[in-house]
Amino acid sequence: MKFILQGEISFSKDAENAREDLKEFIKEANSELLLRGVPENQKKEGAKITSWDIEGALLKLQIDSGHRVRAHDALLRIKKPLGELLGKKYHLGIRKMHVNCYQIIIPIQEGSYDIDMELARSLPQISDFKIEENRVVVELHNLSESELRKHIVNRIIKHVTLEKQEEEESSAEKPTDILTRQVTKATPGEIIARSKKIKPLFKGDPTEEAVKQGWVKKFPGRGQWFYGPQLVALQRALEEILLEEMVYKMGFMECLFPKLIPIPIMHKMRYLEGLPEGMYYCSAPKRDPETFEKFKNDLIINKEVPIDLLKEGLKDPSYVIAPAQCEPFYEFLSHEVVDEKELPIKFFDRSGWTYRWEAGGAKGLDRVHEFQRIELVWLGTPEQTNNIRDESIDLSYEIADKMELEWYNEVGDDPFYLEGRKVEDRGIEFPDVPKYEMRLSIPGQEKGVAVVSANVHGTHFVEGFSIKEARKQNIWTGCTGIGVSRWVFGFLAQKGFDMEKWPEIVKERVEKIRVPKMVTWP
Repeated sequence: MKFILQGEISFSKDAENAREDLKEFIKEANSELLLRGVPENQKKEGAKITSWDIEGALLKLQIDSGHRVRAHDALLRIKKPLGELLGKKYHLGIRKMHVNCYQIIIPIQEGSYDIDMELARSLPQISDFKIEENRVVVELHNLSESELRKHIVNRIIKHVTLEKQEEEESSAEKPTDILTRQVTKATPGEIIARSKKIKPLFKGDPTEEAVKQGWVKKFPGRGQWFYGPQLVALQRALEEILLEEMVYKMGFMECLFPKLIPIPIMHKMRYLEGLPEGMYYCSAPKRDPETFEKFKNDLIINKEVPIDLLKEGLKDPSYVIAPAQCEPFYEFLSHEVVDEKELPIKFFDRSGWTYRWEAGGAKGLDRVHEFQRIELVWLGTPEQTNNIRDESIDLSYEIADKMELEWYNEVGDDPFYLEGRKVEDRGIEFPDVPKYEMRLSIPGQEKGVAVVSANVHGTHFVEGFSIKEARKQNIWTGCTGIGVSRWVFGFLAQKGFDMEKWPEIVKERVEKIRVPKMVTWP
């Protein structure tokens, strides 16, 4: 790769008197400072100030470079020594650094890079994009010093380029599979355990049957249902079994986790890089009585909700509704110091709904936007963390067997927290297998419904939330999500709606319900 940067440095006053010293500084920078860290046999991959001029209080310059010291890094590298030189002798301060135009030339011939052309054209940060023979020229305009220091340029390059050898190795895989395979030793989709075959007692569609019998009723919101007494009685019974046979047995302690999660926490989790389109975003109202008075008047007169006026009265989104349920655990531990002797720390939460936007994927009772989960989260040594995850999976097998349910367990293909690897290399430790996903078989369908997602995150959240061990010992986090709503769906899909035929472990726990009758429903 080649980099050509045209930028300027603003001084506190006219710098013409410093021309000779600037000339000497640039000469020395080109021979030493901008080659620092570059191997002797790769000097052409360093950076060089190829032209410059002073116009009043502006130093205009062009920096050309290879990939060892990229031009924008070279610009940042000269700021401190230049400021020291001019401040001491001329009382000149550096007010601002700015990049007017930045060309990044990426080779695309055999053995170099592939470019995601569509993605590159769609990024608003890329001002121009040209294909010239065996290279692509990406152009960025108007970059501030702050943007350079945030490594935005490097992230853009990394986001749109892929080394060809990686692409060739991975061409038949999904993006999530590629990411999992590159970072860990896992093979996504590999089935590692399976129950014996069990003849289902029901062959219909559980959603249709639940609606027909009045166990559920469709709610106006997409991916939402009203769950009636019969279904809730079953859900509470299954929840009780899961708590007794897994959660309490493993020594987890119950907490109440917030469900309204500030966006900066999601950013620290790298969730926004992985699935920004899969969340509900929340906005608080502005302190603007006048706008809401207009809103009320318009509503009274037109008898329709004036959405445009409502938007005017809302602040920008500042929260999401919890899409993973484990988010508060990492924030609870953020910047805390723990003692290895007191590990593991094991909490669980079952206090409310989890929300995900499934877009066109919402269907029936198995893919909904609003669902019930029990979330287990823990912090421990790497060995403890793996053992807890594995125990949660083993106990899930036992619970399904006691309920006489057919199941299988596979390596998961979508550990969202790995997405941050596409943007920057943070030296994170990852487990050999980041995610196991246990599924209940659905009669007549190839793919079962995922009821348990058991994850080990390595140091991803430990690093992201600055969680420390007192003697600098290695610590990891993990979480197991138990999809109670999906256990209900999978159970009904296999066992049906005749309670007398249900396994004894479930039947004995289901509360007898008297449901009020209506003339029009079900």
